Amino acid sequence: MNVVYSSTLSTQDYCKLRKSVDFYEISEEHVRRALDKSDFVISAAVDGAAVGMARLITDGTQVFIMDVAVHPDYQGNGIGRGLMERIRQYMDGLECRRVIVNLITDSSKEGFYEKLGYQKAEGMRLWLENIEKT
Repeated sequence: MNVVYSSTLSTQDYCKLRKSVDFYEISEEHVRRALDKSDFVISAAVDGAAVGMARLITDGTQVFIMDVAVHPDYQGNGIGRGLMERIRQYMDGLECRRVIVNLITDSSKEGFYEKLGYQKAEGMRLWLENIEKT
């Protein structure tokens, strides 16, 4: 399988990949804003079709890895690892002494990240939904 990695991702492909892995739906306007505000975006394509994605947001000392997704038909082929390796290469290029990496994942995917050196950590979070602007 020939996988092509790229630093571009369309809003349509982003939405399709989110849906394929049962992430909650967001509007194309929110997708456009999320992609525009990302510091690094990586996608994976097979035969011209997007099959994987990930993005990263950073202030230079903290990194947030977001939306790591590989279409279920292509999972287990090293695509997720390829995406995360490219994320790591980007992080290695950050010019700071220490970087804190933040990643929230489904418990069924923890093993994947542990193989890449990530460690489970306790913490707190506040999840807000349906926030209306006034």
